Amino acid sequence: MSQEDRVSDTPDGRINDWLKGWDQGHWDFTYTEPGQNLEKYFEKVTDGRKGLKILLPLCATTYDLIWFCEQGHTVVGADLAESAAQRIFKQYKQKPIIEEVPSINGKLYKNETGTFKFYVGNFLLFNEDLEGKFDFIWDSKAMCAVDPRDRPTYLKVIRSVMGPKCIIMLEFPKKIFPGAPYCFSEEQLKEFYGDICDLEYQDQYDFNICKAYHGDVDDDGQPLKQEEGKDESKEEEEDKVICLQSYCLRKRE
Repeated sequence: MSQEDRVSDTPDGRINDWLKGWDQGHWDFTYTEPGQNLEKYFEKVTDGRKGLKILLPLCATTYDLIWFCEQGHTVVGADLAESAAQRIFKQYKQKPIIEEVPSINGKLYKNETGTFKFYVGNFLLFNEDLEGKFDFIWDSKAMCAVDPRDRPTYLKVIRSVMGPKCIIMLEFPKKIFPGAPYCFSEEQLKEFYGDICDLEYQDQYDFNICKAYHGDVDDDGQPLKQEEGKDESKEEEEDKVICLQSYCLRKRE
């Protein structure tokens, strides 16, 4: 999973690296269920509140976008690849309204009611002027995908759109890789957010990439291709299991 050999020395170059990864199918997955720890802890950390405004940065094609909408929340996703927005709207069986968004060098996909939005473009240019503040941020394998040289900008964006009493659930690998995805210690998380948030460790679990489907969906929103790694040996499958740990960060009043 390491992108070490392909990482550019410039921010624009790193954006091109990730877009190239999309074109080559490295991140091209379709999911059919929400994240394990999201489903386990979300209602508890939010006290079961409905109508929350939720941000999913660098979300790719995660089913969590659809799951949040089905729970009655307003959802905003963001990623570099337009194919991710097209895929998730197709899977959710929603017809998108598409608008140009010059401030992020991209576009906005949204449904008719505005309760489901997906920004396509450079998330490091995302700002409060676009969507205001958020009640909840689901950072699922997002910050860990950001090159350390771009991390300060990423953190600045996230912190700028945190509303009063905002809650962040953060998920990232426990194992240290030579490149992306990157691991963080609890002390690092305190450095990133400790001045404005209380931090609590939640849980860890084994994430098996073989449970994701690779490729597009049909008109009914169902995956067209077989599960990733379905025909691989047990040893090859074990290589695609990553231990993910999650934390809850609560913004202080």
